[in-house]
Amino acid sequence: MDNLAQQLQRQKQQTETVHTHVQQHQIPGKISKGEKVIFSAMIIAVLIASVFVVTNYANIYTQEREISNLNQSINEQTEMNRSLELEVSELSSPDRIMYYAKEELGMELDDKQVKVIQGATP
Repeated sequence: MDNLAQQLQRQKQQTETVHTHVQQHQIPGKISKGEKVIFSAMIIAVLIASVFVVTNYANIYTQEREISNLNQSINEQTEMNRSLELEVSELSSPDRIMYYAKEELGMELDDKQVKVIQGATP
């Protein structure tokens, strides 16, 4: 009987080994197509966002440079206006006009000929 029990045990082991050999396992660690698509979409989104940010910073820098140039131009024009206002005030002083009229043009001031008009604005 011992012999028969041993034969049955050997047959059982042989059939078990046949069944285990047929099984296939999926190897973990491989990336599926869906994961590849999602990863690619994320990379593209990051690249687009990066380009958008860099473009905005370039536009901001350009605008700041234009503002700086305009401020400098305004300051120069303001200084020029001040110097011209000073020159106008010097040239329109009554003493200078009297001197120029007497010395250069040979004119004389006659108080009898002077007429004052009311309501006139200089």
